Amino acid sequence: MNKRTLLLLVSGTLFLASCIQKELPNTECDIEAISLHVDRPLDFFYHDYDTMRTVLSTETNIIFNVRSYAEVHSIPTTIRITEGATAYLLAEDGTYVPFVNGSSLDYTDDRLQEFRIVSEDKAWSRDYIVYIAHDKPSEGNLNIGFERYYLDATGKYYIWDAPDIFTDGQWKNGNPGFKISKSSAKPMDYPSTPVVGGGPDGSDCVKLETCDTGPFGRMVDMRLASGSMFNGIFDVSNALKDPLKATMFGSPFTHKPVQLRIWVRWEPGPTYQNRAGNPVEGIIDEPDVYVVLYRNEDEYGNKVQPDGNDMLTNPYIVGKGRLPHNFDAEGKDLPGDHPIHGLTNEWQEVIIPIEYTTELDAELLKNKGYSIIISIASSWQGGFFEGAIGSKLFIDNLQILCE
Repeated sequence: MNKRTLLLLVSGTLFLASCIQKELPNTECDIEAISLHVDRPLDFFYHDYDTMRTVLSTETNIIFNVRSYAEVHSIPTTIRITEGATAYLLAEDGTYVPFVNGSSLDYTDDRLQEFRIVSEDKAWSRDYIVYIAHDKPSEGNLNIGFERYYLDATGKYYIWDAPDIFTDGQWKNGNPGFKISKSSAKPMDYPSTPVVGGGPDGSDCVKLETCDTGPFGRMVDMRLASGSMFNGIFDVSNALKDPLKATMFGSPFTHKPVQLRIWVRWEPGPTYQNRAGNPVEGIIDEPDVYVVLYRNEDEYGNKVQPDGNDMLTNPYIVGKGRLPHNFDAEGKDLPGDHPIHGLTNEWQEVIIPIEYTTELDAELLKNKGYSIIISIASSWQGGFFEGAIGSKLFIDNLQILCE
């Protein structure tokens, strides 16, 4: 090989390397976070941290909750978007104009501010709606019938609304995560589904079923999915990496709950299995129902957010009530062959009292310093991917009675 040929080969290799190393334009077009800037945050919000919202990958409607008297006609707004993307705001003439961070926006009279984020490669865009909801007085007691539901934007699974009850007006469940493992599943094959006219009074109810997650679930060591309903946040982007942290519980609450009532019927699946998918003799699957009240801000003003790791043990919990279960001497869950919850395949009303370890601070309660968790599941060890495939818990007419 002569020197000229060698030089050409080296030059070509360097050229190809430079082409490979050159990054293609980003295709992502997301709002990652959004902030509202006010001079006195606590005259506007209930907590300092409420001024900023981290936006999940599944969210397109972004709600800020403020005090009933907050003036929202001119609020400086800042968004953080994916690298290389461009933000546009829908103008009054119906066109999208470039958005400048820090611009003051008018949110009065429930006005929606509509953003369009365009990816760096200009091939993709995503629309977002941002609005401010003023606090409304609550009568305290919650009455939930599970009759407001619809398919998600992809038409794959069901979502349940809970307007004027939870911060974002929706129940959460594991359906978005199940979609990752079984994308071919039909809407009624998901762990949380509606049953038209199936309730104890002939109204629509909910079926929570522990389901097999298929080949993909076995590959990632998550072989089953418990049917679930809870209030809070489910970060589907983190569902495979850290499913316990992906489930964040609670919504601010301004009353002292003393009792949970719910109509249920229960069918355990035939074979209890551990996370490895092996049958476990002598264990009968059990459902779970619980309510928790916790301090949502620590002594330093930081947000407290229980997740799947500590939703029942977080040190800021002040009161809780749970469906009866067996526990060992250290108070840990004790699965066995003699469940004590007393549920059967016949509809019955279950009453769960809420016991408190700490007296509530009236001023904190008034200013949304506490949050409530309501959580229901078809397998009480489902968060650890243990349970019996085919376990079914039917639920309806949930009430939270307050002092």
